Amino acid sequence: MSMRNPVLLTICLFCGINAVYSQILYPEIMEKKESLVEPLKVPAIVFPDNLSILKKDLKNAFIANPAVRYAIEELKRKKTKDQELKQALEVLIHYAEDEQVGPVVEAVKKYMREAAQKEDALQSAIRQIENDSADYYSATYGYQSDTTLTRYYNSNLKTLVSHIRSDSNYIWLREISKDSVQVHLSNRADQYLEIWMNNGRQDYYRFWVINRSGDSIGTWVQVLPEKNNLRLYVDDDVYQNRGVDYKKVPDELIKNQVSEDYYKISAPHTGELWRRYWSYYSEVEAALGQGYQSNWASGGENSLSLLTNLRLYLNYNKNKTSWENFIHYRLGFLRSGSEDIRKNEDRLEFNSKVGQNAFKHWYYTAQLNIVTQIFNSYEYPTDSEKKLVANFMSPGYYTLSIGIDYKPSDNFSLYLSPIAGKWTWVRDTNGIDPTRYGVDAGKKSKGDAGARVELRNKFPLAKIMDIRNELIMFSSYYNPKQSFTADWKVQIDFKINYFMRASVYANLVYDENYSDELQFKETLNLGVNFRF
Repeated sequence: MSMRNPVLLTICLFCGINAVYSQILYPEIMEKKESLVEPLKVPAIVFPDNLSILKKDLKNAFIANPAVRYAIEELKRKKTKDQELKQALEVLIHYAEDEQVGPVVEAVKKYMREAAQKEDALQSAIRQIENDSADYYSATYGYQSDTTLTRYYNSNLKTLVSHIRSDSNYIWLREISKDSVQVHLSNRADQYLEIWMNNGRQDYYRFWVINRSGDSIGTWVQVLPEKNNLRLYVDDDVYQNRGVDYKKVPDELIKNQVSEDYYKISAPHTGELWRRYWSYYSEVEAALGQGYQSNWASGGENSLSLLTNLRLYLNYNKNKTSWENFIHYRLGFLRSGSEDIRKNEDRLEFNSKVGQNAFKHWYYTAQLNIVTQIFNSYEYPTDSEKKLVANFMSPGYYTLSIGIDYKPSDNFSLYLSPIAGKWTWVRDTNGIDPTRYGVDAGKKSKGDAGARVELRNKFPLAKIMDIRNELIMFSSYYNPKQSFTADWKVQIDFKINYFMRASVYANLVYDENYSDELQFKETLNLGVNFRF
């Protein structure tokens, strides 16, 4: 005993000296850091001591652990005020008390283990039916003309096979029995691709392989319907390069050896580069509206409307020269009740603009603009009367102007023209009053000169809307009473999917030649849109 005390004292003294010495040499290692957040203290799970006696009175006897049965009863007895927790407990307790879960899962597991056997048995039965049919054809020559005979020998087998192939339970279990395996692919840039290999289904994935030089090589990964089968495709015109220095890799680690020809660089394919100066595209929209009622107590009328919108664009751009052309035509019809079909929209516009770049986004520009309609337009003073007010080139508006155009992008244009000539032409002065459009009585045309401002832009809003805005203003230098006209058109397109969209179109016009009051038109449409 006397020897043990000095030994213990020596050990304690050595440990203390070692700790002090370590603190002096490496204070940052021994520094104590205060925790900012106290660790969560979870109380121990406590159950009554007489749980083994109470288990006879507990419900859910199919649960082997009495502690779980006791916990369920206590949770159901104690009501909680937290609605979220209450709903979660109801779902979990309902699952724990459902004694049908275990047998159902075991049955599904058993079916999956035997799924291949059932599918093979079904195919064997189908082959037997086909063989019976072939034997029957050969044994009964001339069967084609007798439709009263039974088609197959074994009609019972055919009935059973038809039942199984159309059974919804069999189809569902067959689909879930197709196991899925997840595969991870990665390249040298640590970019990952996760692939699910679902038997019986074919999928394609895009993946980029990166070599040591940092070049990306495009590949396609095809998941084949066969079990655990992948196929890789490399993009065309890819030149091979060594991604791994195979000389430093031991031969025993290379599972599939390749020949020296594999690493030879393919002959380069040279092509001709050319610039496309002309560009063209078109947009077609069609919207249909319909309303029907029969014996409706509140009254009303049936209605049918159709609106079409066609835009054609043809542009040229080379060096500092640009030439933009577009044709825009809107045509709409409306029928209400027993009335005849009436036109409610007819506008044809042609615009051609030639520009030469001056500096940055500014262009010296000359522009020709023509606006008219194609079909006859009527006013309806009464239900039984109609008055012809416009037809093709009656009126027709021609504007030739020179100015400067600001185009920072393809979707924005601000055109300022201090020199603009405008002509209004009424072709049919016999059927149409020319004074309605500012042309003197007895004349077919009227000329004017002034300044013209145009603003055309298109921009997206909130990722679901495209807004087209167009404002044209003209101010005359010579006619003080008919000096100003303005035409403002706004169309908002709401994207539903790639083809369908809803649109709101509004047109505000102020023309002192016709009236001192504002003219306004608005339409709401739902239809399809195509771009070519």
